[in-house]
Order: sequence, then structure tokens, then C-alpha cells
Amino acid sequence: MTSLALMLPSLRRSHHMVERNLVVYRHVWMVIFSGFFEPLFYLLGIGLGLGGLVPDVGGLSYGAFIAPGLLAASCMNGAITDGMFNIYFKLHHQKTYDGILATPMRVADITFGEMQWAVVRGSLYAAAFLVIVWLLGEVVGPPMLLSPWAVLSFPAAVLVAATFSAMAVCVTTFLRKVQDFDIVIGLGVMPMFLFGGTFFPVDQLPDAVRWVVQVVPMYHAVETLRPLTTGTVDGSIAGHVAYLVLTGTAAFVVAMRRLERTLVK
Repeated sequence: MTSLALMLPSLRRSHHMVERNLVVYRHVWMVIFSGFFEPLFYLLGIGLGLGGLVPDVGGLSYGAFIAPGLLAASCMNGAITDGMFNIYFKLHHQKTYDGILATPMRVADITFGEMQWAVVRGSLYAAAFLVIVWLLGEVVGPPMLLSPWAVLSFPAAVLVAATFSAMAVCVTTFLRKVQDFDIVIGLGVMPMFLFGGTFFPVDQLPDAVRWVVQVVPMYHAVETLRPLTTGTVDGSIAGHVAYLVLTGTAAFVVAMRRLERTLVK
């Protein structure tokens, strides 16, 4: 029990990382919202613009169909920005964590604190995106939040942000040079965004491709959020939620252990 307790992060100490990031971003707060605009532009340009030329998808307007996928993308953007880019530069260039470890903070506290901050950023994107989706549906139409279940889409989005945050921190521990970001974004993030069910039903893909898509986190994020915003909730959502929880937990454990090897020598 004692060794396990030593491995687990302290909520109190890890919260200090969130406070530190709040202080750092206090004077550049607009940077925090930069990642929110990409999915918003996709919603306006494709969901409402191109959507006017696209027939209904499974009885849903095209805007209502892609909105939950873009909500998942908002969570992913926040997680990647803080869970990957910022942590990489703190780890390899600024040496921020070397100084922090001279305090009572441990690697587990740093890892969990940085993940919390990435979740906060992803959750801010999700909340703002949901408000915009609701306003556009009310003012411009057609509605894109079609069910009372939509009130649960925000806590579900927080779970999605947590999973992507843990995965982003985990992936960052494997990066050795700035050019590695191109591989992660080009071969990981972008294919998930395009083929994970955001813009079209996954069952339209060939079987071989569909099976690959169904094991990536973006697919499960979209399949968790879309039933909530459209009112098509059934038992399958539990499997998608379980995938996100287990994947996020596993990614956090791997990230914590790899950071331990890098920082504690």
C-alpha cells in the first residue's frame, strides 16, 4: 500500500501546476482560445455552408451530424496544444520540470497537474463550442442540439478531453526533436480528425479501413458525443465510455513512468 501511495499523484500538489499555468497565461490569455476557432470555422464552412447542399444523414441535418464530431475535435485541440507542444518545450528546452522537482513536487504530481491543465483547456473549448452550436441552431437554424440528453455532452466532452490529454502527454515522452510533431500531426491527428466519424458515417468506409478507424480514440469520442446531442442514446455508449476511460488511464500510467525515467537520473 505504501509503495502504491508513493506512485499516485497528490491532488493538492498537482493543482500547483494548474496554478502555475494560470499565472503564465494571465497576460497572454488570447492564446488559450486560438485552438477553438478551427472546429468553429469547420462548422460554419462545412456544417452550415456545404451542409446546405448535402442531404440529411440518417435523418439528421448535416450540421447536427458533424457538430458532435467537431466538439470532439475541440477537446482534442486543447489537449494537444497543452499536453504535447507546451510540455515538449518545457521538458527539452526550458527545463522547467528540473526546477520544479527541486520542490516537494514529484513526477507523478507534475504529470497529473499538466494533464489537468490540458483538460481545463479542452473543456473551455468544449463549453464555448456548445454555446456557439446552440446559438447557431436557434438563430440561423436548423437546430443542432436535438435532445435533452445534450446537457450530458459537456461532462462527456470533459472525459474526451481527459483521454486526449493523457494520450498527448504520453506521446510527448516519445518525441525527441521538433520535426517529430509533423509525424504525429500528419499521420495521427489529421487522419483521426478526417476519418474518425466527424464528417461522414464510418460504416461507409471499406471494412479493412473501418476496423482500423474503430480502434482509434476519435471514433469513440464521436460515438460518445453524437448520441447525446441527437438523442439516439443506447447501451453501446457504455462501451465507448469504457474505452475512453481505460485508454486515458493506460496513457497516463505510461506517461508518468517515462517522465520518471527522463527527469529522475
